[in-house]
Amino acid sequence: MAANDNKTYIIPSLLKSAYHACIKIHRDKYDELRVPDVDLQFCCKSIYRIIRMNTESGNFDSFSDRRFMYNKVQNYAYDESMKNICEKAASFGHIDCLMLAREIGVPWSDSSEYGQSACSQAARNGHLMCLIYAHENGSHWDERTCSDAAMNGNLACLKYAHEQGCPWDVSTCHNAVKMGDLNCLRYAHENGCPWDQNTICSKAAFSGRLECLRYLHESGCPWDRNTCYGAAKNGYLYCLIYARKHGCPWDKRTCTAAASGGFLECLRYAHENGCAWDVETCYEAAINGHFACLQYAQENGCPDLMLRFGW
Repeated sequence: MAANDNKTYIIPSLLKSAYHACIKIHRDKYDELRVPDVDLQFCCKSIYRIIRMNTESGNFDSFSDRRFMYNKVQNYAYDESMKNICEKAASFGHIDCLMLAREIGVPWSDSSEYGQSACSQAARNGHLMCLIYAHENGSHWDERTCSDAAMNGNLACLKYAHEQGCPWDVSTCHNAVKMGDLNCLRYAHENGCPWDQNTICSKAAFSGRLECLRYLHESGCPWDRNTCYGAAKNGYLYCLIYARKHGCPWDKRTCTAAASGGFLECLRYAHENGCAWDVETCYEAAINGHFACLQYAQENGCPDLMLRFGW
């Protein structure tokens, strides 16, 4: 394969090649030993298969352009192992597989068909080198790339994507809050990424992300009754306390949500601090089997459950 020999790429290591050549029982035995791990994934197996089929096809030419290897075999051996190789290499962080796959002609997959481009796969899983290589070599990226980086708190990937002009939208901040990654949230906001002012505080409270909720509030993001409701719904007492102490409104749904989930401390805090309740509080506690909440509500003057049915 003499063509394009001035181009740098990485071939599989001898260790990985030997491991791949072993039968499963031998691989299992190797894995039991105190030896270096071999991360043999789908992308590795697919590339080995392409190389083997190219050799066995009878059309092997050591002086031909290696970038046609994929095309020579995919017409008669196209199955699941031949799909999305670059994207899966990026998801596993296998920069060697990614570079070699591109060198032997494996195309980028259509992200609308596969769901995520190699750039997004790399960003989601925190593989910066794969993200850089994929972007510089033509893999598509869009708002989902930044959003995917924030989803798992991969700040380095988020920074690279943004600094290289990758677009972002409200889903970036949304995912940062959902995962409780204050660093990604702060970076995105301070660099102009929008957030959904109608839902992001309630998302932080619903997910129990107190530090994110504090940052949002201190940064001027508005909140409403859904913030306290979200905190009570999943039993995040500290989010509920923080929100109320800083002026967040609430309504009777807060008590109903706490009772529905069996979160007695949230219910007690809400009632003792003046939150309204009604018969739905007792009803939700009862139908969900939360006796302690039901007992507390009834003993503290919550409208009787029988009123809901007109008894």
